Amino acid sequence: MELEYDIRRTIILGAYMDHWGMPKTRNLLTRDTRRVELYSFPPLPNDNVHRFATIGLSSCVFKDGRSCDAELLLTLPDVVASEQPDTIINYIFDIAAYVLESLGRSPKSEDLVPENQLAPEGWPKAILFDEPRGEPESLECFHVGAQHVNLLWLVPIFGSEYSLIKTEGVAAFDRATEKLEFSLVEVRRLPCA
Repeated sequence: MELEYDIRRTIILGAYMDHWGMPKTRNLLTRDTRRVELYSFPPLPNDNVHRFATIGLSSCVFKDGRSCDAELLLTLPDVVASEQPDTIINYIFDIAAYVLESLGRSPKSEDLVPENQLAPEGWPKAILFDEPRGEPESLECFHVGAQHVNLLWLVPIFGSEYSLIKTEGVAAFDRATEKLEFSLVEVRRLPCA
């Protein structure tokens, strides 16, 4: 088990570092036999985005015996990441726990989580799981042995945006976000719907 985890970390962390450079921190969540690591990648030159990405969520097994086939990515403006590092770490670990204990299956692109109390104060309270837009294609899926592991972008969204996606689909949300003066990376933005 430990060797398999080490191989998984080598494959996924190597891909992260190829594109984002050296991580600044690593944090660890352990529950029972589950182990999820969270790496923090500061902005690259000419980039203002701080990335937080998991390794190990994909090694976890659900109650029904199926493997989780996902890792999580949260991108934030560097100023937000610098102001709230512990809060952000807890937020991502809470989402990982939600996936494993409440969702009970691998999240996929366009899955939604309704408004909840997981989000830090002042952030949108719902979540959209999306493909890692703006990232290189090579980060969309990792192959760890026979397992295909998808990297999913955690997009904090407002309740009104959640409702728009539920009723009209992600394409309607995408059209609405094109009118924003801010990127979806900015969690201190106004709603687009």
